[in-house]
Amino acid sequence: MTMMDETLNGKQHEPEAPKQYVGGLTPVEAANAIRAARINAIELFDTADILFNLKRFSHSLAFSTLAIEEAAKISLLILIFLELGGDHSKLWRAFRNHRAKTTWLNPIIESRVRATFPQIDREAAKKIGDLGPTPEQLESSKQLALYSDALEVAGTFVSHLPKLVEWRKQAWDRLCEAQAITLAARDYPPEELKIWLKHFEKAKTSSVDIHSILPELHAELLEKGFVKEDWWDILLQDAEAEAQNPSDGPR
Repeated sequence: MTMMDETLNGKQHEPEAPKQYVGGLTPVEAANAIRAARINAIELFDTADILFNLKRFSHSLAFSTLAIEEAAKISLLILIFLELGGDHSKLWRAFRNHRAKTTWLNPIIESRVRATFPQIDREAAKKIGDLGPTPEQLESSKQLALYSDALEVAGTFVSHLPKLVEWRKQAWDRLCEAQAITLAARDYPPEELKIWLKHFEKAKTSSVDIHSILPELHAELLEKGFVKEDWWDILLQDAEAEAQNPSDGPR
């Protein structure tokens, strides 16, 4: 029977939908996935910026939040590639979960504050980061910014229409956060990821603290031209602090 015959007889099936991947990553696969997340995060931010300038504040807020979620995938992909932070299935669930990704927002903002303003000490930067929204607040505001709803407020029925809410301040805050995160993201070529993997595997086999390998990792990345001289200043300072005070636990 020909393909046309099968189609006429109603037997032609749609192609099978792709399955979500849940395994490990090679350096090339990780590099491609990181690049895709970075590019898409920037495009989502650009859309949020356009919508803000068009005064479509609620939609701008939603797209800024999506950009933040997409940018957070980069860190998760590195963890998956290095096989850190739990089993693959747990990390891939976080990769595809909105709230799990937005837990990275405030720590990333803290890091950006410290990288941009090195004179601000660690605790002060952490307090600034902690001022940001929780994952629950981000998800709730995104849903309310996009969809109408039937709500109960102080025991009274309220028909929620996004355009009737004043979104400008929230939209501006999310846009600034998305800009800080998405524009700071970068690609990780396979050759660089191989160096990361070499050092982290050495740490695992030697049963040493991860922080202790960062200076050696940084030195090789710097020598090979994958990072610049001052990029890791804050990270190396923190690694040294963690090594000196291991009882404090990770930040």
